[in-house]
Amino acid sequence: MTEEAEQTDRLQEASTSSLIGEDTENNYRIWKKNAPYVYDYLSTTSLLWPSLTVQFFPDITHSEGEVADDYILQRLLHGTFTLGQSAVDSISILQVPTYTGLNKHIQIDKLDYNQEKEEFEVNAPSLPKQKVLQKINQFGDVNKLSYMPQNPNVIASANNFGDMLIFERTKHKSFQKLIIDDIEANKPQLKLTAKAEVFAMDWNKNREGYLISGDIKGNISLYDLRDYSKSQGLSNSKSWKSSSDVNDIEWFPTHDSLFGFVEESGDMSIRDIRGDIIHKQLPSPINSIAMSPHISTIFATGDSKGLINVWDLRNLDEPVKNFTPHSKSITQLKWNPKHTQVLASSSTDCLVKLHNVSKEEPTVFQHLGHMLGVNDFDWSYADEWMIASVADDNSLHIWKPTQLVQDTI
Repeated sequence: MTEEAEQTDRLQEASTSSLIGEDTENNYRIWKKNAPYVYDYLSTTSLLWPSLTVQFFPDITHSEGEVADDYILQRLLHGTFTLGQSAVDSISILQVPTYTGLNKHIQIDKLDYNQEKEEFEVNAPSLPKQKVLQKINQFGDVNKLSYMPQNPNVIASANNFGDMLIFERTKHKSFQKLIIDDIEANKPQLKLTAKAEVFAMDWNKNREGYLISGDIKGNISLYDLRDYSKSQGLSNSKSWKSSSDVNDIEWFPTHDSLFGFVEESGDMSIRDIRGDIIHKQLPSPINSIAMSPHISTIFATGDSKGLINVWDLRNLDEPVKNFTPHSKSITQLKWNPKHTQVLASSSTDCLVKLHNVSKEEPTVFQHLGHMLGVNDFDWSYADEWMIASVADDNSLHIWKPTQLVQDTI
């Protein structure tokens, strides 16, 4: 590592540490000591820069070798948010090994306490280390990343300059560890220019190449990447104007023309790209919207005061469920891909929580490991209870609640 890089690391660590209070650090130590009792799997990684976005790829690779039945390899997408402190930002694809049969190795009465680490250790096969498979550099912070569902090699990245950069992953070199990091930006396969900075973006699950975005000036744009040609380029297929900053946007997974979006003004809207729109005004800014993959009319919203509302599209007069699991602003909501009633949420209060919305007291588990606000999380395709989460303390956590917790959900 160069002297300049080492100095950057020291400044970054000092800056992060100054934001974390003594109580938070003490709570983290308590959480870490108790983690073996509440997680079936937990991996914590310190990133060089914080990430605002994280997403599991759908593919799963089974390992080969003596412990082939004990772990699998998953790929994970995340980006850097440097606020201009780095020459270029980057998109990274990690290869993440995770256990598949960890429970058979755990014997609670034989847990070893490591005095030096001040933690319990489990006698289980060693996992290979996480490694970077590919890094794609870009100009500007990575505000949001999302791969195309029909072709995960196509990745959309929204930056702080109002650009949405489309990268075809296979047309860029794989990551190679160099003495000095590559500081040249990769040329995207396509550059879509919005009218302002974009944090809200989603691919259509039913129409290949359909990409919707919303910017901080209230502009919503729909792009059809199938219309792209090198000679004529690409212009947005349709556009709309909302009342304020678009904080989140998402297609209904069971419909090719319906999407919902939420705004800083408290507006919640469901729009049909063929013309119709439904508005609902709420009292607080709304930060996240999540469409149920199981019930076509159900979706959830999370606001700046920590409130979650569960809605039925057939009657938006009142939510079918509401509860306030967080003390601060909600940053993300996502339904579990396999369990109809299970919804997860993250917040600037440093927590990720799991909820069963069919219960009177919905919240059933909370992940306490982050020491600053959680920016994003995602459910794994390989394991129905595994989550990856990223936070402002530069942390990337991959975790799975213990079987006892799963049974209570």
